[in-house]
Amino acid sequence: MQHLTKKLSARELRLLLLGTGTIAIALAVASLVVPKVKTLRASTKAVNVLERASLDGRELERLLQDRHQRIEALKRQLHGNMAELPPRQVEAFVIGRLQKVSWSNDVELVSVEPAIGDRVESFQEMLFDVRLIGEYSNLYHWLVEAREELGYVVVKEYGLTRHDNIDDQPLLMANLSLASYRVLR
Repeated sequence: MQHLTKKLSARELRLLLLGTGTIAIALAVASLVVPKVKTLRASTKAVNVLERASLDGRELERLLQDRHQRIEALKRQLHGNMAELPPRQVEAFVIGRLQKVSWSNDVELVSVEPAIGDRVESFQEMLFDVRLIGEYSNLYHWLVEAREELGYVVVKEYGLTRHDNIDDQPLLMANLSLASYRVLR
């Protein structure tokens, strides 16, 4: 080692010591600071994940609320406003809605005869034999509006006959059987 130091000039020796010191400091920084920086980055990443999870939790809550509203809208579409009524009140409700639809479409509601239909899997069929008098287009609009008012109603039978002898816009007698289905509980 002395032989090496004799060969090096003072300037070269200082540069060698400075380089060795720099390497030693760099190693010390790398062994002490770099793990702390990695820990800080990991902690920052974890905080970001938790913040996103918090936002996702709020988003999930909003999404669940939207889904619940959609389910309720589908229930109304399927059963109309009858979904929450007890079975005994359904008949009065349906007859009232059919009368309202008849008035709004200039159709005469001649009769409505409710009856209990078949059981179809987990559903109970409720039948309504309906007789109407009106012009063809009014009867068509009556059917569309009745479906909107009552929810999912199936027309099981439909028949039209002339009610008068006027050739331009004859009044028609419609005989139909409407079926509504309720979940058995």
